[in-house]
Amino acid sequence: MTTFMALAPLLTVVFGALVVLLLEAFMKRANREPLGYVAALALLAAGFFVIRSWNRDLDYFGGRLVLDRFSLLLIALFVILGLFVLLMGLKYAARQGMNLGEFCGLVLLAVAGLMIMVSSTDWLVVFLGLEVLSVASYALSGLKKTDRTSSEAAAKYFLMGSFAGAFFVFGLALVFGTSGSLDFSTLLAGGVSGAGLAPAGAVGLGLILAALSFKIAIAPFHMWAPDVYEGAPTPVTVFLTVGPKAAGLAVLFRLLVPLLRNEPFAAVFGSALSLMAVLTMFAGNLAALRQRSVKRMLAYSSIAHSGYLIVAVIAGDGPSLVFYLVVYLFMNAGAFSVLAAMSRKGVEYTALDDFAGLGRRYPWLAACLSVFLLSLAGFPPTAGFLAKFYVFSGAVREGHVALAVAAVLASLISVAYYLKVIVFMYMKEDQGEAAIDQENPALYLVIFLCLFGVVQLGLWPGNLLALIRQALSAAF
Repeated sequence: MTTFMALAPLLTVVFGALVVLLLEAFMKRANREPLGYVAALALLAAGFFVIRSWNRDLDYFGGRLVLDRFSLLLIALFVILGLFVLLMGLKYAARQGMNLGEFCGLVLLAVAGLMIMVSSTDWLVVFLGLEVLSVASYALSGLKKTDRTSSEAAAKYFLMGSFAGAFFVFGLALVFGTSGSLDFSTLLAGGVSGAGLAPAGAVGLGLILAALSFKIAIAPFHMWAPDVYEGAPTPVTVFLTVGPKAAGLAVLFRLLVPLLRNEPFAAVFGSALSLMAVLTMFAGNLAALRQRSVKRMLAYSSIAHSGYLIVAVIAGDGPSLVFYLVVYLFMNAGAFSVLAAMSRKGVEYTALDDFAGLGRRYPWLAACLSVFLLSLAGFPPTAGFLAKFYVFSGAVREGHVALAVAAVLASLISVAYYLKVIVFMYMKEDQGEAAIDQENPALYLVIFLCLFGVVQLGLWPGNLLALIRQALSAAF
């Protein structure tokens, strides 16, 4: 149904960003935390419109922006992600010399870019959302203006992102030149029927996939990710490791699942994706083994999880893909929230030695981090175990046995570095340097919600899985 209400979640977030930035310009009080609550209110309002739009299949701009159940599920995921990032940043911004108003406004604009990407059925609109996301992400990465590593992260992200944007635009030109349209349906019709996907169009599609692979941090387009994730402010790192990954995978899923059913197409692109998935899983996990910084270790871990998620795309298993993204949000945001708690004015304790004795000094915080790490490693009964089980079993069911075996082996490698952090927390001598900020209720709320999500979805995933299956059966 074509209606202006299809724009309601997007416009609410953009309006919230503009309000926050205007209030920031005219606010004279030193305490800027109310700006965070205004931004959170905008996200909650967007979540309300998502609920109101369920089962209505709204669209606008001639069907180029669609609110089907698949996009609504992902928009709800981005709303939760944005709320977590804002709550993490309320105290963190002041401690690290960041401007809270700029931080909140940029987070909202980045969420708006994600919403555009997952709601689009036209490549040009996808590119628009990608650029909105990218520009906001570049600025967010460098918000710690006095920190050299943050500035380097922003510069590297900008340079590499510019190359990815150029690949995307060149790919669009080739696709449009061969098909005469940038609509998904035209490309799908040609690819599924076995006709219409000219060599130049296939090259253009490959360039587009390369640009999206950069955003998802898939090998060999992942080299920027560890430095950017490590140098960016910790709440921003949470956003970068979840948001662009989910949006890029959603676009890939919409496009590739129908095309991979065509044998000539699958022989080239399916094989290439499988190889990239294997390289991503092993490159991320093997590099993480050598890290002495927990933040950098989690950055490489994020790359490995991109490989697991690509397995779900190759298998065409939409429910497993969305379930994994939801679980990954909780366990990854929870782990980085603990790192954010281990920071004070101008200092972040992310080295592995800083975690020595944490289990004796702050047992509740160490216990939470242990649960998140065990879930990332895939230990039962956490949600991470079920997420990996559904993805790997779906790959086996679709005949990708070798790919599933490679994913299991890569996951086994990850156990070593996740358990290494737990060993340091409980079995190493207390260093006594890292001081935890006890007066940060918003951050501890995020840790509690992430812990609840990891445990609850590990024990009772049925309701969420039923909702996801219902949504994807209607959308595809």
